[in-house]
Amino acid sequence: MGIDDVIDAIAIKLHNTFGDEYTIYDEAVPQNFKEPAFFILPLEPSLTKIIGNRYLNTLPFDIHYFGSGNRDAYTILEQLNLEMEFITCRNGDLLHGTNISSHIEDGVLHFFVNYNFHILKVTEQEDSMEGISFEGSIRGE
Repeated sequence: MGIDDVIDAIAIKLHNTFGDEYTIYDEAVPQNFKEPAFFILPLEPSLTKIIGNRYLNTLPFDIHYFGSGNRDAYTILEQLNLEMEFITCRNGDLLHGTNISSHIEDGVLHFFVNYNFHILKVTEQEDSMEGISFEGSIRGE
């Protein structure tokens, strides 16, 4: 699973929540776009080593909402707070949203959420017991 999978899951959740009336962008927002619209902006993803070959993939997002004023934005915010806590990826993985916060700037709602998941890096390693020989006997025999 990668960042594209999470972006797709966010877009699907937004579409299922708000319907066809809302355009969802996951690339640049074009000039003269129609409102209401969402823009999914990945922020600064990070990969943190946990132990061995286990890593925590942290994917923060800023979901922009372009609507018709602050009251509209607050209505959308209430729905986002309820609906974006959990998203489902196409492969069936359920991701929990963390660090949820928001603010309105220049008439645009910014909804911040992190979707984090663990990954296991697969590496080819030799069998650590290969090449070890053991000789012994039991006393008295």
